[in-house]
Amino acid sequence: MSTTRSYFVADIRPPRLRHSVGELGRVALEAGASLLCKRLFRTLPEGDGHTIMTIPGFMGADGSTALLRRFLRQRGYHAVPWGLGRNASDARAQNMQQFMRHRAALEEQIAERVEREYLSSGRKVTLIGWSLGGLYSVALAHRYPQWIRQVITLGTPFGDPRGTALYSVMARMNESAGNESEESLRHWVDYTYSGGELQVPILTLFSESDGIVGKGIARCEGDPAYVTNMAVLASHVGFPFNPIVFAVIGNHLVAPERRWAVCASERISALARVVN
Repeated sequence: MSTTRSYFVADIRPPRLRHSVGELGRVALEAGASLLCKRLFRTLPEGDGHTIMTIPGFMGADGSTALLRRFLRQRGYHAVPWGLGRNASDARAQNMQQFMRHRAALEEQIAERVEREYLSSGRKVTLIGWSLGGLYSVALAHRYPQWIRQVITLGTPFGDPRGTALYSVMARMNESAGNESEESLRHWVDYTYSGGELQVPILTLFSESDGIVGKGIARCEGDPAYVTNMAVLASHVGFPFNPIVFAVIGNHLVAPERRWAVCASERISALARVVN
Protein backbone atom coordinates (compact mmCIF):
# COMPACT_ATOMS: atom_id res chain seq x y z
CA MET A 1 0.00 0.00 0.00
CA SER A 2 1.19 3.52 -0.69
CA THR A 3 -0.30 4.67 2.63
CA THR A 4 -1.45 3.14 5.88
CA ARG A 5 -4.86 4.79 5.88
CA SER A 6 -7.94 2.69 5.24
CA TYR A 7 -10.55 3.72 2.68
CA PHE A 8 -13.29 1.71 4.34
CA VAL A 9 -16.36 3.89 5.02
CA ALA A 10 -19.13 3.22 7.51
CA ASP A 11 -22.14 4.16 5.38
CA ILE A 12 -23.28 0.94 3.70
CA ARG A 13 -26.95 1.78 3.30
CA PRO A 14 -28.19 0.13 0.09
CA PRO A 15 -30.04 2.10 -2.59
CA ARG A 16 -33.68 3.01 -2.07
CA LEU A 17 -36.03 0.30 -3.25
CA ARG A 18 -37.88 2.62 -5.62
CA HIS A 19 -34.60 3.41 -7.38
CA SER A 20 -33.74 -0.27 -7.71
CA VAL A 21 -37.20 -1.19 -9.03
CA GLY A 22 -37.07 1.61 -11.61
CA GLU A 23 -33.70 0.66 -13.14
CA LEU A 24 -34.90 -1.07 -16.31
CA GLY A 25 -37.48 1.54 -17.20
CA ARG A 26 -35.01 4.36 -16.67
CA VAL A 27 -32.28 2.85 -18.86
CA ALA A 28 -34.67 2.62 -21.79
CA LEU A 29 -35.47 6.31 -21.37
CA GLU A 30 -31.78 7.22 -21.09
CA ALA A 31 -30.80 5.32 -24.24
CA GLY A 32 -33.64 6.90 -26.18
CA ALA A 33 -32.70 10.36 -24.93
CA SER A 34 -29.12 9.90 -26.14
CA LEU A 35 -30.37 9.23 -29.65
CA LEU A 36 -32.37 12.47 -29.50
CA CYS A 37 -29.35 14.49 -28.40
CA LYS A 38 -27.03 13.88 -31.35
CA ARG A 39 -27.20 17.49 -32.54
CA LEU A 40 -26.37 18.79 -29.09
CA PHE A 41 -23.45 16.33 -28.80
CA ARG A 42 -21.95 17.84 -31.95
CA THR A 43 -21.44 21.10 -30.05
CA LEU A 44 -19.07 19.36 -27.63
CA PRO A 45 -15.33 20.00 -28.08
CA GLU A 46 -13.72 17.77 -30.70
CA GLY A 47 -11.41 15.02 -29.43
CA ASP A 48 -7.69 14.66 -30.09
CA GLY A 49 -7.71 11.07 -31.32
CA HIS A 50 -6.08 9.42 -28.32
CA THR A 51 -7.14 5.92 -27.27
CA ILE A 52 -9.97 5.43 -24.80
CA MET A 53 -10.63 1.92 -23.47
CA THR A 54 -14.03 1.08 -22.02
CA ILE A 55 -14.28 -1.54 -19.26
CA PRO A 56 -17.72 -3.05 -18.55
CA GLY A 57 -19.35 -3.66 -15.19
CA PHE A 58 -20.01 -6.92 -13.36
CA MET A 59 -21.24 -9.57 -15.83
CA GLY A 60 -21.22 -6.97 -18.61
CA ALA A 61 -19.50 -7.49 -21.96
CA ASP A 62 -18.32 -5.08 -24.64
CA GLY A 63 -21.81 -4.74 -26.06
CA SER A 64 -22.88 -2.93 -22.89
CA THR A 65 -20.47 -0.07 -23.62
CA ALA A 66 -20.88 -0.02 -27.43
CA LEU A 67 -23.09 3.10 -27.49
CA LEU A 68 -20.56 4.96 -25.35
CA ARG A 69 -17.73 3.99 -27.71
CA ARG A 70 -19.77 5.13 -30.71
CA PHE A 71 -20.28 8.50 -29.04
CA LEU A 72 -16.53 8.76 -28.34
CA ARG A 73 -15.60 7.90 -31.93
CA GLN A 74 -18.02 10.51 -33.21
CA ARG A 75 -16.24 13.05 -31.02
CA GLY A 76 -12.88 12.12 -32.54
CA TYR A 77 -11.37 9.56 -30.18
CA HIS A 78 -9.98 6.09 -30.84
CA ALA A 79 -12.41 4.18 -28.62
CA VAL A 80 -11.65 0.50 -28.06
CA PRO A 81 -13.33 -2.26 -26.02
CA TRP A 82 -11.48 -4.15 -23.33
CA GLY A 83 -11.89 -7.36 -25.35
CA LEU A 84 -11.89 -9.77 -22.41
CA GLY A 85 -15.41 -11.11 -22.63
CA ARG A 86 -18.00 -10.89 -19.88
CA ASN A 87 -16.64 -9.28 -16.74
CA ALA A 88 -16.14 -11.83 -13.92
CA SER A 89 -18.20 -14.51 -15.69
CA ASP A 90 -15.35 -17.00 -15.21
CA ALA A 91 -14.84 -16.28 -11.51
CA ARG A 92 -15.59 -19.40 -9.46
CA ALA A 93 -14.51 -18.12 -6.07
CA GLN A 94 -15.44 -19.72 -2.75
CA ASN A 95 -14.70 -16.50 -0.83
CA MET A 96 -13.53 -12.92 -1.21
CA GLN A 97 -9.85 -13.87 -1.11
CA GLN A 98 -10.24 -16.12 -4.14
CA PHE A 99 -12.22 -13.48 -6.00
CA MET A 100 -9.44 -11.00 -5.20
CA ARG A 101 -6.92 -13.31 -6.85
CA HIS A 102 -9.17 -13.49 -9.90
CA ARG A 103 -9.48 -9.69 -9.90
CA ALA A 104 -5.71 -9.19 -9.68
CA ALA A 105 -5.09 -11.56 -12.60
CA LEU A 106 -7.78 -9.86 -14.67
CA GLU A 107 -6.32 -6.42 -13.98
CA GLU A 108 -2.95 -7.62 -15.23
CA GLN A 109 -4.61 -8.74 -18.47
CA ILE A 110 -6.14 -5.28 -18.84
CA ALA A 111 -2.75 -3.72 -18.11
CA GLU A 112 -1.16 -5.73 -20.91
CA ARG A 113 -3.76 -4.41 -23.35
CA VAL A 114 -3.30 -0.86 -22.13
CA GLU A 115 0.46 -1.18 -22.59
CA ARG A 116 -0.02 -2.45 -26.15
CA GLU A 117 -2.27 0.49 -26.98
CA TYR A 118 0.27 2.87 -25.48
CA LEU A 119 3.18 1.36 -27.44
CA SER A 120 1.14 1.33 -30.64
CA SER A 121 0.17 5.01 -30.50
CA GLY A 122 2.89 6.50 -28.33
CA ARG A 123 0.17 8.23 -26.30
CA LYS A 124 -1.25 7.48 -22.90
CA VAL A 125 -4.64 5.77 -22.72
CA THR A 126 -7.80 6.97 -21.00
CA LEU A 127 -9.80 4.32 -19.13
CA ILE A 128 -13.57 4.58 -18.69
CA GLY A 129 -14.76 1.94 -16.24
CA TRP A 130 -18.40 1.24 -15.51
CA SER A 131 -19.25 -0.08 -12.01
CA LEU A 132 -16.80 -2.92 -11.22
CA GLY A 133 -14.79 -1.83 -14.26
CA GLY A 134 -14.16 1.46 -12.47
CA LEU A 135 -12.47 -0.36 -9.59
CA TYR A 136 -10.12 -2.03 -12.06
CA SER A 137 -9.42 1.32 -13.72
CA VAL A 138 -8.55 3.16 -10.52
CA ALA A 139 -6.37 0.28 -9.32
CA LEU A 140 -4.48 0.32 -12.64
CA ALA A 141 -4.05 4.10 -12.43
CA HIS A 142 -2.20 3.65 -9.14
CA ARG A 143 0.07 0.97 -10.58
CA TYR A 144 0.67 2.06 -14.17
CA PRO A 145 0.59 5.86 -14.45
CA GLN A 146 3.20 5.65 -17.23
CA TRP A 147 0.52 4.30 -19.61
CA ILE A 148 -2.67 5.92 -18.33
CA ARG A 149 -3.68 9.48 -19.12
CA GLN A 150 -6.82 9.69 -16.98
CA VAL A 151 -9.63 7.58 -15.57
CA ILE A 152 -13.38 8.15 -15.63
CA THR A 153 -15.60 5.89 -13.53
CA LEU A 154 -19.35 5.41 -13.91
CA GLY A 155 -21.46 4.30 -10.95
CA THR A 156 -18.56 2.50 -9.28
CA PRO A 157 -19.00 0.99 -5.78
CA PHE A 158 -15.78 2.14 -4.14
CA GLY A 159 -16.77 1.15 -0.61
CA ASP A 160 -17.99 -1.89 1.26
CA PRO A 161 -19.86 -4.11 -1.26
CA ARG A 162 -22.61 -4.64 1.32
CA GLY A 163 -23.73 -1.15 0.29
CA THR A 164 -24.91 -2.46 -3.10
CA ALA A 165 -28.23 -4.00 -4.04
CA LEU A 166 -26.42 -6.97 -5.62
CA TYR A 167 -24.19 -8.01 -2.72
CA SER A 168 -26.37 -10.87 -1.52
CA VAL A 169 -26.68 -12.20 -5.09
CA MET A 170 -22.91 -12.02 -5.65
CA ALA A 171 -22.29 -13.66 -2.31
CA ARG A 172 -24.57 -16.58 -3.16
CA MET A 173 -22.80 -17.00 -6.49
CA ASN A 174 -19.52 -17.21 -4.61
CA GLU A 175 -20.96 -19.48 -1.89
CA SER A 176 -20.15 -17.03 0.89
CA ALA A 177 -23.41 -15.27 1.67
CA GLY A 178 -23.05 -13.22 4.82
CA ASN A 179 -19.82 -14.93 5.86
CA GLU A 180 -17.17 -12.48 4.71
CA SER A 181 -15.05 -11.10 7.53
CA GLU A 182 -14.65 -7.40 8.14
CA GLU A 183 -10.97 -7.82 7.31
CA SER A 184 -11.63 -9.34 3.87
CA LEU A 185 -14.17 -6.66 3.02
CA ARG A 186 -11.75 -3.95 4.13
CA HIS A 187 -9.04 -5.50 1.96
CA TRP A 188 -11.40 -5.45 -1.05
CA VAL A 189 -11.91 -1.70 -0.56
CA ASP A 190 -8.31 -0.74 0.18
CA TYR A 191 -6.87 -2.80 -2.68
CA THR A 192 -8.29 -0.36 -5.25
CA TYR A 193 -6.00 2.36 -3.90
CA SER A 194 -2.86 0.25 -3.50
CA GLY A 195 0.26 -0.07 -5.60
CA GLY A 196 1.64 3.46 -5.64
CA GLU A 197 0.88 7.13 -5.14
CA LEU A 198 -1.87 8.40 -7.40
CA GLN A 199 -0.55 10.52 -10.29
CA VAL A 200 -3.47 10.18 -12.71
CA PRO A 201 -6.59 12.42 -12.77
CA ILE A 202 -9.78 10.56 -11.89
CA LEU A 203 -13.32 11.75 -12.57
CA THR A 204 -15.90 9.76 -10.63
CA LEU A 205 -19.50 10.08 -11.82
CA PHE A 206 -22.09 8.82 -9.36
CA SER A 207 -25.85 9.13 -8.99
CA GLU A 208 -27.81 9.58 -5.80
CA SER A 209 -30.69 7.77 -7.52
CA ASP A 210 -28.51 4.79 -8.51
CA GLY A 211 -30.59 1.66 -7.99
CA ILE A 212 -27.61 -0.68 -7.51
CA VAL A 213 -24.90 1.28 -5.68
CA GLY A 214 -25.70 3.08 -2.44
CA LYS A 215 -24.59 6.70 -2.36
CA GLY A 216 -22.49 6.11 0.76
CA ILE A 217 -20.01 3.98 -1.20
CA ALA A 218 -20.19 5.76 -4.56
CA ARG A 219 -17.42 8.35 -4.14
CA CYS A 220 -13.78 7.71 -4.88
CA GLU A 221 -11.75 8.26 -1.71
CA GLY A 222 -8.38 8.67 -3.47
CA ASP A 223 -6.04 11.65 -3.28
CA PRO A 224 -8.27 14.75 -3.61
CA ALA A 225 -5.50 16.47 -5.56
CA TYR A 226 -6.31 14.08 -8.43
CA VAL A 227 -9.89 12.92 -7.76
CA THR A 228 -13.08 14.76 -8.70
CA ASN A 229 -16.40 13.29 -7.57
CA MET A 230 -19.41 14.54 -9.53
CA ALA A 231 -23.09 13.69 -9.07
CA VAL A 232 -25.17 13.20 -12.22
CA LEU A 233 -28.76 12.17 -12.87
CA ALA A 234 -28.55 8.54 -14.01
CA SER A 235 -29.67 5.02 -13.26
CA HIS A 236 -26.95 2.47 -12.59
CA VAL A 237 -27.63 0.37 -15.68
CA GLY A 238 -28.07 3.56 -17.71
CA PHE A 239 -24.63 5.10 -17.10
CA PRO A 240 -23.14 3.97 -20.46
CA PHE A 241 -26.31 5.12 -22.30
CA ASN A 242 -27.10 8.39 -20.52
CA PRO A 243 -26.88 11.70 -22.47
CA ILE A 244 -25.89 13.70 -19.38
CA VAL A 245 -23.04 11.28 -18.74
CA PHE A 246 -21.97 11.48 -22.40
CA ALA A 247 -21.94 15.28 -22.29
CA VAL A 248 -19.93 15.39 -19.07
CA ILE A 249 -17.41 12.87 -20.43
CA GLY A 250 -17.05 14.68 -23.77
CA ASN A 251 -16.53 17.99 -22.01
CA HIS A 252 -14.08 16.58 -19.48
CA LEU A 253 -11.80 14.77 -21.94
CA VAL A 254 -10.39 17.98 -23.39
CA ALA A 255 -8.16 20.62 -21.81
CA PRO A 256 -10.01 23.04 -19.48
CA GLU A 257 -9.63 25.96 -21.87
CA ARG A 258 -11.47 23.98 -24.60
CA ARG A 259 -14.46 22.91 -22.53
CA TRP A 260 -17.95 24.28 -22.74
CA ALA A 261 -17.55 27.61 -21.00
CA VAL A 262 -20.58 29.63 -22.05
CA CYS A 263 -23.97 28.39 -20.87
CA ALA A 264 -22.56 24.97 -19.96
CA SER A 265 -24.91 24.60 -17.00
CA GLU A 266 -27.87 25.49 -19.24
CA ARG A 267 -26.88 22.76 -21.72
CA ILE A 268 -26.57 20.14 -19.00
CA SER A 269 -29.94 21.26 -17.63
CA ALA A 270 -31.45 20.82 -21.10
CA LEU A 271 -30.15 17.25 -21.18
CA ALA A 272 -31.59 16.62 -17.73
CA ARG A 273 -35.00 17.75 -18.95
CA VAL A 274 -34.80 15.26 -21.82
CA VAL A 275 -33.96 12.40 -19.42
CA ASN A 276 -36.79 13.41 -17.12
